[in-house]
Amino acid sequence: RSEAGFQSASGGEPLQKLGVETALGDILQPDTLDEAMQGVSAVIHLVGIRVEVGEATFERIHLDGTKNVVDAAKKAGVRRYIHMSALGTRADSRSRYSQTKWKAEEYVRSSGLHHTIFRPSVIFGKKDGFINLFAKQIRFSPIVPIVAGKTLFQPIWVEDVADGFLQALKKEETIGREYEMVGLDRISMAELIHWIIQAKKTWRLKIHLPFPFMRVNAFILEKILPRPPITRDQLINLEEDNVGNPTVMIRDLGIEPKRVRDYLQERFGKSQ
Repeated sequence: RSEAGFQSASGGEPLQKLGVETALGDILQPDTLDEAMQGVSAVIHLVGIRVEVGEATFERIHLDGTKNVVDAAKKAGVRRYIHMSALGTRADSRSRYSQTKWKAEEYVRSSGLHHTIFRPSVIFGKKDGFINLFAKQIRFSPIVPIVAGKTLFQPIWVEDVADGFLQALKKEETIGREYEMVGLDRISMAELIHWIIQAKKTWRLKIHLPFPFMRVNAFILEKILPRPPITRDQLINLEEDNVGNPTVMIRDLGIEPKRVRDYLQERFGKSQ
C-alpha cells in the first residue's frame, strides 16, 4: 500500500522524516492530482483556510478544491474518503467560511465515495494557532484583549482528531457517518484565557472588546493588511457558541478526549 499526501512545497519534510512517501499536488489544478492519487487506498482531505488572501478564497479552496480532490480520487479508483469540515457548518450560516464548508460537505455526500465527515471544534496542540496566540500575548503584554469573551467552545486535542481519522479508516461502520469532534470542556474564551494565565502563574489585565468595535476594527484591517489578524467573517462565527456532543465520537471511535486544563497544566505548569 502506497501512502501519499498533498503537501505545500515546504510542508512535506516532517512526513518524509517519518518515512512517508509524499507527492506534490495543487488542489486548484486537477491535472496535478492524478499522479499523487496513484496507489492510494484512502484520502484524508484537510485543506482549509481561515482568511482569504488574493485568489485563495473560501469558494475556491473549500468548494472547488474539495471537488477537485473528490473527482481525482474517483478517477483513480479510490473509494475511502475522510473529509475534515468544521463544527457549526450549516447551509443557513451568515459566515461565508461556514457556507462554503457546507457546500463542500454536500459535494462529498453526493460523491458516491465511502466517506466520513469530521466537524472539529477549535483544535489545540503544540503548534496550534489558538492557545499559542493567547500564550504569546500573555507573555509579552501586561494587557490581554478578549474578543467574544462569553462565546462557548469545546476545544479538541490535535492527537484526538488524528486518532479519529485513523479509527474511521479501520471501522467500516463509520462510512457515511458525520462526527462532531469536540472535547469535554465547554468553556468561554474568557475562561480559557484565565486558565492559561493561571497555568503560567502570572497576572494580566483582561479587557473585553465589544463586537461593534471589533467589526469596525476588522473592516479597517481588511483594507490595509493582506492577511488581517481578524476579519468580519471570523467575527460572525465568534458571535455564536461553537459546541457539540462528544457522545457519538467517543462511542464509535473509542476516543477519550484530552481536557484543555490538563494540557495547560502539562505545558505551562500546575495551575494555582
